[in-house]
Order: sequence, then C-alpha cells, then structure tokens
Amino acid sequence: MLEEAKKPVFYHNDLLGTFELVKGLDLFETTIQWSNQECLLYFNLEEDEKVNDSLRTARQLMKEQTTWDASIKSFAANQLLELAKDWQEQDDSSETQEELTLDQFMSRISLESLHAYPDGEFEVYCHDGDLFWGHVIIVSDNINGTFQDAHIAG
Repeated sequence: MLEEAKKPVFYHNDLLGTFELVKGLDLFETTIQWSNQECLLYFNLEEDEKVNDSLRTARQLMKEQTTWDASIKSFAANQLLELAKDWQEQDDSSETQEELTLDQFMSRISLESLHAYPDGEFEVYCHDGDLFWGHVIIVSDNINGTFQDAHIAG
C-alpha cells in the first residue's frame, strides 16, 4: 500500500500538457511557457467538474497571455508602486536613485507561477525584480478582468 501511495500521479490535458500531483499540497503542477520564459501552472485536486472549470480558466489565460501579462503587471505596478518607492528609500546599499516609474516597475517583475481556479478565478505569483528585496508579488484576478488584489508576501 505504501509503495502504491509513493507512485507519481499524472493528469494529462491535450492543450496544457501533463500535470503531476504535488501530493502534500493536493495540487497538480506543470511547466508552461509564459512571455518567453518558463513558469509553473497549478490547479487544485478536486472533483472532475471543478478541474475542468479550472482548466478552462488556464486555457483562456494561455490563449491571451500577452494581454494578460501586460494587465497583470500594470495592475501590480499601480497597486504597489508607492510601496516600492518606500522600500527604495529604505535601501541603504545605493546612495542616489532615480525615482521608480510605473514602466520600470512593470519591466522588473516577471511571472513565476499561475494558479487557476474554477469560476474564472486565478492568482499569479511574480518575481519582484528585487523591488521588495526578494519578496513575491501576488495578484488575484478573475478571467472577466476584475482584479481583486495585489500584495507582497514572503
């Protein structure tokens, strides 16, 4: 029984590829290409109907990833620019810095992982480009474009 529990569990989707179950988290994970770089795509282990709905969310994001990438970065920058400026002021490592702009903020962050949920909900985890000394930026959204939150964690 123990040997059976140790075996990897996979879920295949023709459009998104093969996901492997991360058993301790009850998440399926795969690597995808997003804006010319690799990132992780997750969805929760749930009943089939919710899995299919989560995968619909993921497919929609992948299909329109250029638009979503720009929207996610823009929302994060607009929500967190002032906080990033505060962190920049606290940085003792450099003496004079030019003031951080929205475009600079957006160009420094990059998508690390995407978590797709049912009902069009998703969360994006972004590398902070050292704006927040290595903390992750989390953006919550819905496929209908209703951004809910952007904050730092870690």
